[in-house]
Amino acid sequence: MHDTSLRRFAAAAVVALAPLAACAPTASIPPAVASAPAPTTLLVRLGADTIAVEQYTRTAARMEGVLVQRSPFTTIARYSVEVGAGSVPARAEYSLRRGDGTTITGQMQSLSVRFGGDSVTFVGHRINGDTARAAAMPGEVLPYLNGSYGLFELALARLLASRRDSATFAIVPLSWGARGTSPLPLKLLGRDSARIWWFGYPVYAKHDGRGTFLGLDGTQSTVKVRVDRVAAMDLDTLAHEWSARDQSSGIAGPTSTRDTARATIGTAHVWVDYGRPALRGRNVWVNGVLGDTIWRTGANAATQLRTDADITIGGTPVPAGIYSLWTRTTSRGYELIVNKQAGQWGTEYHPDRDLARIPLRETTIAAPMERFTIALDPQAGLVMTWGTKQLSVPIGAR
Repeated sequence: MHDTSLRRFAAAAVVALAPLAACAPTASIPPAVASAPAPTTLLVRLGADTIAVEQYTRTAARMEGVLVQRSPFTTIARYSVEVGAGSVPARAEYSLRRGDGTTITGQMQSLSVRFGGDSVTFVGHRINGDTARAAAMPGEVLPYLNGSYGLFELALARLLASRRDSATFAIVPLSWGARGTSPLPLKLLGRDSARIWWFGYPVYAKHDGRGTFLGLDGTQSTVKVRVDRVAAMDLDTLAHEWSARDQSSGIAGPTSTRDTARATIGTAHVWVDYGRPALRGRNVWVNGVLGDTIWRTGANAATQLRTDADITIGGTPVPAGIYSLWTRTTSRGYELIVNKQAGQWGTEYHPDRDLARIPLRETTIAAPMERFTIALDPQAGLVMTWGTKQLSVPIGAR
């Protein structure tokens, strides 16, 4: 969805609340009422597409937000986090609905999370009752919601309150399935910037000097998003329109679809399973493959190759088995990495398990390919196409 479709939802950020006047002329003047904090609204883009909008308010004691996302279908999430002294989270509430407000089949109605010491208690709410469980989660915990960037403000506020310039937080997903934490190192850069290490990749945030986000650049990470602060908007209306578009035009689906390429090479049945990210208006080959030194050759889970008989790739012997495929930029071009680990997420790469590194042939095609595509062919070999670039390597039988 492009930005023009969002303009009609822009609304004033603050509504003035007039105090009630006393009827009797002798009534005392009521004390001044503090105005509600202005909401922060974040527009999340992947390339030219808007994939989410988040709007929240944060005070010293509480943060409340709404997150509308388009993938795999339109959802509207509501969250709140109560914080204590030093901006330490004490309790969180979370609920998720379809964009039209209806419940999602198989999902819990809502979730309550209580933080205490080195443990976290989850209480899941269903129509037929509640279910509770506790888990040990030590460290400086930070509530986390997939797709939310506003919640990072809680870590930034805690860091500023402690007068430190860096800290590592333990992110706790607001999910019934959460079983542990992941580290989130954060470092202040000057007076209005911060660097967040997101699973080994840098994400850079700009803030107003008091901790409120103004924007975020994730293009050097695996998520590749840009986040900008925009005028406040009616997210309920936006969610309903996106849901209506789901019905009329089909759901957006996952950001990256999954596909499989198959071929028979001699006696070997070869299979490649991979994620298919889209260009979305980006030049994905600038600064290496997607800006990364090592690319997962797709999206999401690591790309896997399986063969039930020995083959060769670019003349290099590859015994029967299951492997992950990676792509690397070099001073001479591109090379394919065949790694003996398989089944992992696409950010987990161990070079000590490499089987081989094989040069790739690079060519240019006239008609751009919007989604990354892998093809297997006994004559052409393994062919990867995205945008106007095509990378290939021969595959043969042994």
